[in-house]
Amino acid sequence: MKKVTAFVGSARKKHTHDAVVQFLSNLQSIGDIEYEIVRLSDYRLQACIGCKVCFEKGEEYCPLKDDRDVLIEKMMASDGVVFASPNYSFQVSAIMKTFLDRLGFAFHRPRFFGKTFTSIVTQGIYGGNKIVDYLDFAGKALGFNTMKGSCIMTLDPMTEKQQHKIDRVLAAQARRYYARLDKPSL
Repeated sequence: MKKVTAFVGSARKKHTHDAVVQFLSNLQSIGDIEYEIVRLSDYRLQACIGCKVCFEKGEEYCPLKDDRDVLIEKMMASDGVVFASPNYSFQVSAIMKTFLDRLGFAFHRPRFFGKTFTSIVTQGIYGGNKIVDYLDFAGKALGFNTMKGSCIMTLDPMTEKQQHKIDRVLAAQARRYYARLDKPSL
């Protein structure tokens, strides 16, 4: 059994959360997958203050005392990781950006080798593909085996045609992700 953890950068259980649930359900229909959805808004993450103590002495000396290490442990215990965020002002959400900033030391000392990564971005207008590129770049920098993420249009109200397109995109992404997850480490 493979373990996949999805980190969701939206406080609302709406489009981004729904897309992650659909993606993970698709994964389970393909093979033996256990998953966890981690809503970043349920954890205490402080904004990085740029003191560089994590670079100079080590991350264990960070003066911020929040849930960063709990989230890192969840990634370490996973075979696969998903970062999901809505498009907020042509970038990831604030909570996702805070999370990535709290991982700054790991961009310099990657540690997630052998784990599979992808991203999901939801949007109502445009620009999300650049956010997918950003998240995929971050995944590579953290050491993950990164598989290209997806950007999906989530309009309110959702048309049947748009929902079918989302279904196809997430099903295809789940198939590609499972195939990568099922391979030995790259």
